[in-house]
Order: sequence, then C-alpha cells, then structure tokens
Amino acid sequence: MTIHLPKTREQLAGLLAPMRLEATVFERAVSMAASESRTFSPGAPKSAPEITRWLRTVEAVHEGLMLLKLGWRRFDPENLPYFLQPDLNLGLIVSSGDQFTGVTYGSPSNRNPKGEAFARRVDENGQVALFGQPTDDGEVVVDDAWVCLYDERNGLVYVELSRPSSMSGKFVGTWSDRIIFPTFDLALGAFVFEVADDEDEGDYGFTVARR
Repeated sequence: MTIHLPKTREQLAGLLAPMRLEATVFERAVSMAASESRTFSPGAPKSAPEITRWLRTVEAVHEGLMLLKLGWRRFDPENLPYFLQPDLNLGLIVSSGDQFTGVTYGSPSNRNPKGEAFARRVDENGQVALFGQPTDDGEVVVDDAWVCLYDERNGLVYVELSRPSSMSGKFVGTWSDRIIFPTFDLALGAFVFEVADDEDEGDYGFTVARR
C-alpha cells in the first residue's frame, strides 16, 4: 500500500491533476456537509446528521465535478451515486469513514456496511462494467475505482481519496493507494497545510508492505 501525504496545496494539486480532480471540490463538499449536519435539534432522529452529511457531500462533489468541466459524469447504478471519468476509466464513490480515516497509523474502512453495488465496484478495483449505464461509446469498464472517505473527530474533518483493493464482507478490507488530505479545520473552513518554508518539494509518500 502506498500512502501519499501532500504537505502543500501545490503538492495535493499535483496528485489530483492526473485524475482530473481539484482539491476545491472536496474542500467545498466537506464544508457544506459539516454545516448542514449541524442544523438539527435534539428532537431529530439520531441518524439525521450523518445521513444529511453524506447526502450533502455527494451533492457538493457532484456540483464541483460538473463545474470542473473535465469530463466527469454521474450515474446511479442500483441507487449508488457513482462518478465516472470515461477518458481515464476512473470511478469515484463518496463514503463516510471510520476512526482510521485520514491517518497513517491504521487502515481505514467505510463506517457503515455497504451493499452489492458498492462491492462490485471495489472487487478487482472496479474492473466491471457500469451495468446498464451506456455512454456515447457504450458501457465503460472502470480500471480504477477510488473512494472519498471522510470522518469528523474533535473539530476536524479527516479526508482521504483512496483506491480499494478488496472487500471483507461489507467493508473495505485493503487499499492499494491512499492520498491523505490535510485535516479540514471547521473553524477556519479550509484544509490546514502545515509546512516549513525550508522543506523540500514533492509530496511525502511511502509504501506499507503487508507482512
């Protein structure tokens, strides 16, 4: 498993650009969703804040990707919001994560169990057709399926964009690549990049080998 830890906005941009993505898409989505999740009174169902956070995150990611005008498309196979970049054969799914999201000392997973629609796009890293979802060129086989994971803890939102490699039941079991974003500070409303001026350029990445 390879983990990338970009220290500057420029380094993060360098990792996302080949995927035709920009950090602002996720920054706005995290901010909007966190704000919306706080609109409920104690009388609301306990699940309301988290469900709303996911709904708004998906909505904001959708709007951000469409505004990029970089070829992203939206499908909903089996009611799963699924974003596709057909030129790159790249797929993207949004999911809440667990306490290991956005940190290097553990392997993250989806917080809630996922169904078959999600699992099909993770098995063999998404190398399956978008069932019944034709594009201008016919059905697209996704070579790389990525998951945007988020989790709020202690006034910060931890975010990463990671490439799953296998499922363990209804949860992602292993990952092949992880791009860990700087933490999102809810008070500041932005990702917090902490880097000294004299640090060298290039994102900080390392590979974790399974024993």
